Amino acid sequence: MPSIDDRMRKRFILMNSDAALSQAVESSIPEKWEMTEATDLDAFDEWQEILLHRFMLLNMEDPQISDPVELIDMIRREHQLNIPIFCLGGSRELRDQARSARADRFFDREEGLQRLPEFFQQFAW
Repeated sequence: MPSIDDRMRKRFILMNSDAALSQAVESSIPEKWEMTEATDLDAFDEWQEILLHRFMLLNMEDPQISDPVELIDMIRREHQLNIPIFCLGGSRELRDQARSARADRFFDREEGLQRLPEFFQQFAW
C-alpha cells in the first residue's frame, strides 16, 4: 500500500513513444513534478498505480499505442478510474470515439503543449 507521502507526489502520465513530444513535455515540467511515460497500461504493475498520478496526457496519433480509444475505455469502464485524460492530436472521428469513451479534453499537439503550465498549476494541490 502506498504511503501518504507517495500519494502526495506530483506525478502525471504521458502515454506516448514520440521522442520529440517527450522532450517538449519534459522541458515544461515544473520542479517537484515527475513524469511516467508508457504506451500501454501493462506498464503499470497494478491499476491502482495509475491513481498515484494526477492526470494523463494521451498522444492520440502514436503508432505504438494500438488503440487509444480502447485504452480510455479500459481506464473508465474496466478499472473505473476518474483520472483526467487530456488527448493530444487525433482526427475528428477518433476524438469523437474518445469522447464517447469519456476522455476529458482534446487539444491539437501544440495547443496541448501550450496548456501544460495550466495543467500543472491546476493539479498542484
